[in-house]
Amino acid sequence: MKKTLYLLLLVSCWSFCNRGMASTASDTTSLPASIKGFIPIPVLYYTPDTRLGMGAAVIGYLRLKSKTDTTYTRLSTARVLVDYTLNKQTDQQLEWNGFTRDEKFLLRGELRHRIYTDRFYGIGNDTELEDEGKYDYSLVGMRFGGLRNLGNQVFVGLDYQLTNYYNLSYDSINEDRESLLQSQQIPGYQGGLNSGAGLVFLIDTRDNTAFASSGMLLEASAYHFGKMFGGDFDYQNYNLSFSKYKALRAGRVLAFNTVFNLNNGEVPLMRLAPAGGDRILRGYARNRFLADNFAGAQLEYRFPLYRRFGLAAFTGIGDVFNHTSEVSFSKLKYSVGSGLRYALSKEQKLNVRVDVGYGREGSNFYVVIGEAF
Repeated sequence: MKKTLYLLLLVSCWSFCNRGMASTASDTTSLPASIKGFIPIPVLYYTPDTRLGMGAAVIGYLRLKSKTDTTYTRLSTARVLVDYTLNKQTDQQLEWNGFTRDEKFLLRGELRHRIYTDRFYGIGNDTELEDEGKYDYSLVGMRFGGLRNLGNQVFVGLDYQLTNYYNLSYDSINEDRESLLQSQQIPGYQGGLNSGAGLVFLIDTRDNTAFASSGMLLEASAYHFGKMFGGDFDYQNYNLSFSKYKALRAGRVLAFNTVFNLNNGEVPLMRLAPAGGDRILRGYARNRFLADNFAGAQLEYRFPLYRRFGLAAFTGIGDVFNHTSEVSFSKLKYSVGSGLRYALSKEQKLNVRVDVGYGREGSNFYVVIGEAF
């Protein structure tokens, strides 16, 4: 696989809208009803699939004061991203994750339009690099979720997802071989509508949702996609993610994360479980390995460096599979790496991270807003 070069220049010039923080917590009348602000981020990057790309992002953050005491909700965020590449690819995205007052509800969702190029190597955990084929596609999608706080930071709610994939086109592997997507006719290779809803169960005791130093996050979800929701693909999707955070010393955090993504039925191409990407197994490109299921775990050590800068070291292991019999210790994908952190907001612990991950086939480079988990 060609090593992806990803150069992202983030020049941060922000103006916070915080108003009059109180000098003493006992004087509740002097406390603002909310803590809020905006962080604009110009973006410039390059990859072989996109050539030069440019755009901008804006992050808004909000913490609401309780009606009964001096505490505030944990951090709520919303992000708008718009970019354009010299290959005429575009991405426009709005996503949000926010608490209502006193954290009675958690609301999250996404609106997105994308024109992009991706790569496909086949399905399974032992696909070959020489089978690489590029394909172009467009999508329009949305996601809406609402969860109710049942007490003790336990949330339960519903989530709905709708994505239309269209304008798919493929490049042949070489002059003698057509794309594997065409020859294998994998569900979704011609596009289609993916629509479904699910139940989400969440326990979130993290001290900070952007950069946790203590607590845990457990999220379990089960979705049904298919014709009953107007979609073209009938399948079930089950997810389990568990993260645990432990503060070792001031600013030093040991974080653990394990992920299961399981599917059953007619899973479309774009919803197959990947091994790799900017969140787990960072030594592999997101679509290098695909199958119905994925299981993996990772460990990360985060520590301060100088002023707004910090460092992280991480390692992970996992794999994709269609059946458990395909999982082999000798074929498990491993990843090790390190990264630089820059605090866009020290007070709210909003970071930009630059990670380099190494795996069995080389390295991958990521620049992303927010932590991997």
